[in-house]
Amino acid sequence: MARILIASFGLTERNTRLMPWRTVLEVAAGLRSKGHEVMVLSIADIGRPMGREAEHGTITIQREDIAVMRKTLHRLLGDADFDAMFIPVSWSHNRMMRELLEGMAGIRIAYLPGSVFELRHLLRAIRKMPLAGLLPYIAQALFPKRLVRRALDDLGVRAVIANSDYSRDKLARQITQPVITIAPGRDPVLASPRGEEQHAHELHAKAPFFLFMGPPLPIRGAFVLLDAYLKIADSPGVPPLLCLFRSDAHLDIEKIKADIERRWSHDKLIFVWSSLEPMALQTHIDNAVAIAMPFLVVPSEIPLAVYEAAGMGKTVITTQPHGTGDFVDKFGETVPVGDPDSLADALRRTIESGPSTVNEKALAAYQDLEDWQTTARRWEALAIDLGMPPK
Repeated sequence: MARILIASFGLTERNTRLMPWRTVLEVAAGLRSKGHEVMVLSIADIGRPMGREAEHGTITIQREDIAVMRKTLHRLLGDADFDAMFIPVSWSHNRMMRELLEGMAGIRIAYLPGSVFELRHLLRAIRKMPLAGLLPYIAQALFPKRLVRRALDDLGVRAVIANSDYSRDKLARQITQPVITIAPGRDPVLASPRGEEQHAHELHAKAPFFLFMGPPLPIRGAFVLLDAYLKIADSPGVPPLLCLFRSDAHLDIEKIKADIERRWSHDKLIFVWSSLEPMALQTHIDNAVAIAMPFLVVPSEIPLAVYEAAGMGKTVITTQPHGTGDFVDKFGETVPVGDPDSLADALRRTIESGPSTVNEKALAAYQDLEDWQTTARRWEALAIDLGMPPK
């Protein structure tokens, strides 16, 4: 049995189902099922944000003075070293991580929590979302790459895990360590409701329809999508656009609702302002002609909702570049970031083959994905290759 540490930034009870934290917890669970002792370390801006920490095998320490953090970590972890440590690649906290783990033995492997962003792509989004929301990605794009290389060398990192070949290729040009692609795992798609079972979940629009699902935020491309749809809404044969706007706790949803309903109005626009339970959501996916996910920035690079839509045989419309665009290119439509004209054209193209068509290429792309257990085994295999004892 190996003793393994997986470090992360900002893991909270609210985001356990979101990327990249979902990967951290799924890999930890998969490694435990192989007989390893695994501890997940969350470094947070607030103290102890995780509920049921023992259940998740997680400890949380607050980001503060490094001496205090080291003392807290020592108290929680004890004196035993680890056989392997998985460390997130950071563009601003590498020194803190180096000092926090100083003197702690174990093979060190880094992983990319998200993508490798380039300024030329981010600039396309600058007029479509608040600058404050874009600044962290701009800062990453401008961060001197020699400092990232030096930081990973100083940390003693032996290899780096990337979410996609896109990020692998970008990062490999900047650092000395080998970069290996291990994509996030796929969830099994729930049995799609049919016939009488499907009628138990009332549709919020008459099928077929274009579908957007997620919080009504600029970064998700929600407002660009609304602009694009109004360009084609009155064309013959264009189905309605149904927006299932997830009501995240931190959003002032009433203010956003008033703004959206004031700025975008059409008989074929349908807005739903509450979250749906999983089977009801899948009923709507099943009845959609296409799923629109025109992100301005994809922080985690691979949204699992894209996998889910592919697993249900649905065409996905998203933006370039990054791992999401590369995946969707196999079966869907990809357009430039923040371009409503190109997005409107992509919406038109998806209805040319008929509204009830199952996208066989989407199903094939989904079947090519690995499940979470396989993802965990690949993390384990990499650590074993670098010298971690198998068990």
